[in-house]
Amino acid sequence: MKKKYLNRVVFFLFLLSFLFLVFLFINRNFVVHQPILEEKKSMDSKLIEIQELYQENQDLIGWLIIEDTNINYPVMFTRGEDFYLRRDFYKEKSTAGSLYIDKHANMIPKDINILIHGHNMNNKTMFHDLLNYKDKDFYENHKKIIYYTLEEKQEYEIIAVFLSRVYNSLDTVFKYYKFYGEQTESSYEEYIENIKALSLYQIDLTATYPEELITLSTCEYSNKDGRFVVVAKRVS
Repeated sequence: MKKKYLNRVVFFLFLLSFLFLVFLFINRNFVVHQPILEEKKSMDSKLIEIQELYQENQDLIGWLIIEDTNINYPVMFTRGEDFYLRRDFYKEKSTAGSLYIDKHANMIPKDINILIHGHNMNNKTMFHDLLNYKDKDFYENHKKIIYYTLEEKQEYEIIAVFLSRVYNSLDTVFKYYKFYGEQTESSYEEYIENIKALSLYQIDLTATYPEELITLSTCEYSNKDGRFVVVAKRVS
């Protein structure tokens, strides 16, 4: 009888010890992983989506959004070539192509101005909706551009909207699409002065060196080799 009682005590103590160890393991696991779970939960869902897509195609460099338009697309980059001019995110041939950063750009370190090209498609996809900015009332209600890098969300506010074209290489005129690479304060100020002079309507907001810029460019067919351009500066 005494032996049977002793066995029960030993079993009970063993059970208590086992349950205590289980409790310690669960508690430790929760403490270790709780910050990770909280970080994942607090992360912008678009950033999570972009980082997942990056695993599928590492030419992905960002994501561009203009609210109340069809502009909500990944942005691609291949230095030295216009690979995505007629290719989609999956590198398949596509008439619409993709939004892509100019082949002359430097991303590490990043240029002070990011020039993004996109087609003006008749079905109103890609950069077609940029042309809405011909209307000042549209601008007044859509001043902000959202751009995601692989690490963060950035906001830009428009400072100029203008018509231009692709010129002959020998033409001595302002060429907005040549503003890339390292810039001095004077070349930056000259660029701002030119785009302000070309703007279709007055926009009080301006940019000063070395504020970051984003330039969106698409075809515009009222002129040979015409382009429609929207320039914005980073505000957050």
